[in-house]
Amino acid sequence: MFSVSFSIFVYCLSLILVLLLFGRRVAPRLVFLTLFISLCILRDTVSLFLVHTSFVRSIAWYYIYWTSEVILSSMYLCMIAEISRRFLSDYPSIRRPALRLLGIVALASMSWTVFSAMRHVGHPVLFFMLGEQRLVLTITILLLLLMGVVAYYRLRLPPLYRLVLIGIGIYASLVVVADQVELKYRLGPDSICDYTRRGAFAISVLIWTYAVWRWGTPSIPRRELIPQSKYDVLSPEVHNRLQDVNQKLANLASERS
Repeated sequence: MFSVSFSIFVYCLSLILVLLLFGRRVAPRLVFLTLFISLCILRDTVSLFLVHTSFVRSIAWYYIYWTSEVILSSMYLCMIAEISRRFLSDYPSIRRPALRLLGIVALASMSWTVFSAMRHVGHPVLFFMLGEQRLVLTITILLLLLMGVVAYYRLRLPPLYRLVLIGIGIYASLVVVADQVELKYRLGPDSICDYTRRGAFAISVLIWTYAVWRWGTPSIPRRELIPQSKYDVLSPEVHNRLQDVNQKLANLASERS
């Protein structure tokens, strides 16, 4: 009963988050977060229809579920990359080396993840569990590296992006521990590890919902340009005043000489 109630709570909270993302016009700025939550809602909706069928206990559902889990976990990397690109665009001198460093570390960590998972391709449990653990560990490394760059250069990270990254960090740190315990003891569903993962996701969604509600203000509209007719009237006046200033400076310089 608690498991079902908790799943419904997280499902409703995800729906609220999606509505806020579109209602406050944050979706264009956080495309991958919006896509991530939407896919989570889609998967949970399908699961609700299949929960009382025998299909959820089949090997096909096992592969579908864990494949979707890996895909959704990969989207955390896309969320970090999107936030990094957006807020670093205000710091041109730092943007290129920082993004290059993040890209190199991401490539090395993903190569390590794929290599570790492929070693157990004949054992589905180890293949998915080890792959997800390495993937979440990659997310944690990139997140710490990004926050290290922010702290080292004393960059101003907008509150919305900061809270989104905090939500990712809480999820990744808890899931890394849960996956390690799961790999060692194989506790299965409805265990402490399972509830740790679900609880970590719920906490992150709660933080994201607050961030979008508190800081997800609509985009500032573009300012209108001065009409050409007004510019034609003011331009000669500005030119004349600048000439007067230049003449006064020239006279002052000649008096001193």
